[in-house]
Amino acid sequence: MLIQNLAGLFDGSGFVRKQGRRPTPEDCGFRPGPLDVLIDPASGRIQRVERQIPPGSCFCLNGEGLVALPGFIDPHTHAIFGGQRFEEYFLRWAGRSYVEIAAAGGGIHSTVRATRDTSDPSLRQGLRARLRRMLRCGATVVEVKSGYADSAEGELRLLRIIQSLSGDPHLPEICPTFLALHALPQGRDESGFVDEMIAALPQIAAAKLAKHVDAFPEKGFFTLESALRLARSAAGFGLAAKIHADELTDLGTSAAFIRAGARSIDHLQCISDEAVALLADSSTVATLLPATSFFVGLPYANARRLLDAGARVALATDFNPGTAPASDLQLTHLLAVSQLKMTAPEVLCATTLNAAAAVGLEATHGAILPGRAGNLLLYRAGPDVDQTGIRLLQAILLERAVPERVIVRGGELPPTRDEQV
Repeated sequence: MLIQNLAGLFDGSGFVRKQGRRPTPEDCGFRPGPLDVLIDPASGRIQRVERQIPPGSCFCLNGEGLVALPGFIDPHTHAIFGGQRFEEYFLRWAGRSYVEIAAAGGGIHSTVRATRDTSDPSLRQGLRARLRRMLRCGATVVEVKSGYADSAEGELRLLRIIQSLSGDPHLPEICPTFLALHALPQGRDESGFVDEMIAALPQIAAAKLAKHVDAFPEKGFFTLESALRLARSAAGFGLAAKIHADELTDLGTSAAFIRAGARSIDHLQCISDEAVALLADSSTVATLLPATSFFVGLPYANARRLLDAGARVALATDFNPGTAPASDLQLTHLLAVSQLKMTAPEVLCATTLNAAAAVGLEATHGAILPGRAGNLLLYRAGPDVDQTGIRLLQAILLERAVPERVIVRGGELPPTRDEQV
């Protein structure tokens, strides 16, 4: 594919050069047009970004009046589930806590039951529809966790369904995660349950059902010791660790998993000063999920504290039925600006290069540069594009703009009449 005559693009070269730390307007790498982008149809990788590339025999797309951003990456979702939990939002808004609802049989346990009772074809259809909506909003790569099962076999079932959609040209690229320790089933011994999940790791690794493992160490859920035991075992099978960390209480999870070399630590409302200091010299990504705070009424993570310390900060939707029902990154972007006090360049970096790092794709995704994945979002430029492109980027974030055209693996997402964003 050859995209011709773009009015400009944000290549993200400065994000790459600085490894996603302390992003500035200059790091966005805005290049005024006219510019062409050539994407190899066989590999789906960007070959050239130049002026007036000869078209040859490839398919040409007219980019006149459009500006390109790297495809967004959503590095934390729970997008495969059965049932709904809308009533829980009203219970929380009436004063019930997340832990109280879970203790009464609601919360994650209710989704586990609904997911168990939902057929494989229905789960697959639901996941496909959600991923299509996410892609139309610009998420060209989506991490999808399992986690809504009460046994290892149930988790394997969910991972197989996720895997069955990988490679679909009409969906985002999928990064599967084995969320082994989400909510301890009633009547189960924690140590024995962790053993059961660890015993599934060889099968998961052999069938390439997941790239990561994850856990939810929190009061009323799992201990930090159990989460670390899972992560150490998974590392022996080549599975990197992601972790729900310090969302409700400070258990020391962030610091422990940074030291253990986790790929990302997520949520972080209660992260310690020690962990923040460790992030400045660590490759571990701090992934923030502001929509969860918005819907649940939790304090927002202190993004400025992390960014100013030199941490790599990513953003994600945390899309799930119980605490963050919005699958669009547009809401996440707006909350990041209004509540986390992030700048437009910081938000762009957090949902491109740093989000790629949070799912192990830093070397191949998150920027519009030769050799990287041909995942691009095209937006209408408008009449007032300045030489830095920052006004346009600010408008995209504040207006919750949906891209006019979405390119994934060098192919354009075809329009459909029956989908709504």
